Amino acid sequence: MINFIICDDNEFFLMEICKIVDDFCLKKKINYKIYPFKNYDFEFFKVMDESLDNKVYILDIETPSGNGIDIAKKLRSKDLNSFLIFISSYTEKYIRRVANSDAMILGYISKRKNYKDELNKRLRKIFRLGFQKNVIRFKDQGIIYTFDMRLIYFIKADSKKRRSIIYSQSGTTEVRITLKKLKQILDYRFEYSHRSCIINHEQVIYIDTVVKLIKFKNGMTTDLLSDSFIKKIKLQQTQIHFM
Repeated sequence: MINFIICDDNEFFLMEICKIVDDFCLKKKINYKIYPFKNYDFEFFKVMDESLDNKVYILDIETPSGNGIDIAKKLRSKDLNSFLIFISSYTEKYIRRVANSDAMILGYISKRKNYKDELNKRLRKIFRLGFQKNVIRFKDQGIIYTFDMRLIYFIKADSKKRRSIIYSQSGTTEVRITLKKLKQILDYRFEYSHRSCIINHEQVIYIDTVVKLIKFKNGMTTDLLSDSFIKKIKLQQTQIHFM
């Protein structure tokens, strides 16, 4: 289910935006729901705070009840995964503020310039990026990172640099985010092999509990195995042999 939260104080544009979303989702055979709002009111914030999957926000910047950029800042303080698109008639007035904001937007659309085509482009981009559970997205030092979890081999902590190093099919990436925080957004495939290492089980070829070594499909290895992890693996191996 894709949840579209749309706010525009102009009823004509609100209905037009909803129609564009309707047409797009029906054409793509996407399961979706639209939450339309004319104001940034109690009901809007109630939906914003709900734990809904796969949110897409399409927000007017200037309304009598609030400013979309300020709303986006509140949103991003709690939610880094939702997609956010601004749409406004006042492009020149807000473009610098949007560029300097910390809102992590997918696009800024002017109602004065082919907004229907532009919105469709943004929607196509969203579904190209995907709402798959395979994709994680987070922000570090002003940079938005997107990873396909299927392509991550393992992640280890670098205590000296106070960073985490992500080893994936595209190479290595250093981020200033703790393993603990990364683990919270990773799915069932990932597990601590050591307090300084998280592995993706789908990328593991074998685990040697004697020499303490994990080998991954790309040929990389790690010797970061804790005693508790080794004990767990040995137990699993025993259960497999028993079966």
